[in-house]
Amino acid sequence: MSKPIEPYKCAFSISNEILVSAADIAFKLGRLSLTHQHEADEDDFALATRSTLALEGIVIKPGQSRSLYRGDDIPSLPLVNAVRKLYEKMPRIDPYDTAFKTEFENTVWPEGVPTRLSRKVASFPYPIPMHAKVESLIKGLYSFANGGKGKIHPLTLACLFYFELLAIQPYSELNGLFARYMLKAFIGSYSPNLFCLPLERLMLVHKDELDQAFADAVAIADTAPFVTCMMKLINEGVDALLRRSVKNAPAQSPLVAKLMARMEPGRYYSCVELLRLLGLKSRISLQKNYIKPGLEAKVIEMSNPVCPTDRTQRYRKL
Repeated sequence: MSKPIEPYKCAFSISNEILVSAADIAFKLGRLSLTHQHEADEDDFALATRSTLALEGIVIKPGQSRSLYRGDDIPSLPLVNAVRKLYEKMPRIDPYDTAFKTEFENTVWPEGVPTRLSRKVASFPYPIPMHAKVESLIKGLYSFANGGKGKIHPLTLACLFYFELLAIQPYSELNGLFARYMLKAFIGSYSPNLFCLPLERLMLVHKDELDQAFADAVAIADTAPFVTCMMKLINEGVDALLRRSVKNAPAQSPLVAKLMARMEPGRYYSCVELLRLLGLKSRISLQKNYIKPGLEAKVIEMSNPVCPTDRTQRYRKL
């Protein structure tokens, strides 16, 4: 029987399937940016927290789940509170900076990081590096990630970073949690819309498929099967965001459609000009039936959004 291959020594290659997935995702993200700019909300943080902890075998009870979705702390589950806070901070921290890793460690393990000393970690079947090599491997991984900017597609790089963190297993516990958190941060830095991606839930649903992809990568000593599988899940998640965007998009009224049809692209209009354009006399009617719903539907914008009541305010078609 041949000796198992050490995952952290696998080669990194890009297949045509990976390239096609990256292009497909980029196209869909372009469509998404035209319909709505998503910002992660309380439900996104709660879903990500619940799903990523479920992958660690930590099940949140219904009552605790309700507290989680309300944004309340759960005294009996400090790890849940910590992970929730990490997701809230994620968009404001650069994952390419090692300070991001330190922030994770200080939040999840305030009493000390569970450093592993042996080459074995529970539930991980492959050979992992000696403790003495972990720090240099992590530094090398960060160096590779920063060197890959502009050369390797950010999503591919994120998936590779995730694979390597799993392979290195830097801690004695919760390595999967750390790797998934870093993965989400990397893809979110590529497109802010992806901070809303239900990726952790998809990883939970497709856990067996991901585990098999990891095993396939180890078997051929190449990360491509795993990266391909992860890109498929990201693509599926972007599809979910597109469906959510269409579902939540404000319905455009016939009056707003009329306004859009008469405004010229790129030109700002005063209220007087819009009244003349639409054949109206009442400013109140203009604001109530045209401008306000147009702003809410994000089809027009103000010249001075900081001061909506500015007497020189003008409006432009988006």
